Amino acid sequence: MSKVGLWKATAILAEQFKSDPRHILINSCCPGYVNTDMSSHKGTKTILEGADTPVYLATLPKGTTEPYGQLVSERKVVDVDKECPP
Repeated sequence: MSKVGLWKATAILAEQFKSDPRHILINSCCPGYVNTDMSSHKGTKTILEGADTPVYLATLPKGTTEPYGQLVSERKVVDVDKECPP
């Protein structure tokens, strides 16, 4: 459920900033099941693998307009309606 809440919050924030002249790119991401304390070291991804999508989004070139207001995992936009049905 927390992914759905995060996606909705992202969509709301993105809508609020859509016309902002600073052209702020707003997205959320899911790093996946990472081998950390939070997963009791049972995650299937290394920390570097889990960091890939957040770093990818944070370093998109200036002027990038997409993705916008989306949930991103594995560098791909997640179709929340398909992945998280009501």
